[in-house]
Amino acid sequence: MTKQHNQQGFSVFTIVIIIAVVAIVGLVGFNVYNRQQNKSVANDETTSTQIVAEQASTASDVKTAPTINNTSDLDSAEKTLDQTDPSGSNNSDASQLDSQTANF
Repeated sequence: MTKQHNQQGFSVFTIVIIIAVVAIVGLVGFNVYNRQQNKSVANDETTSTQIVAEQASTASDVKTAPTINNTSDLDSAEKTLDQTDPSGSNNSDASQLDSQTANF
């Protein structure tokens, strides 16, 4: 009869199998993550391109403030400014109008 020794710990074969499984799961996870990031970047570029195209089409429709030569032109200038920017966030036209009316 041979005496059996109590085994403690893992065998080398078991550790190699565990490392291989963890490596495969890690590679699959990395590939899925990388593919998702690439899709996200492509969608962001498409969205940015669409936004730029929309802004370009909108920017060409915007009228500039008319030149003010007399006080009767003020109504026309105010109407144009109200049509192009009703929210008041475009200060360049308003400052242009203010500089032209300063002489009156």
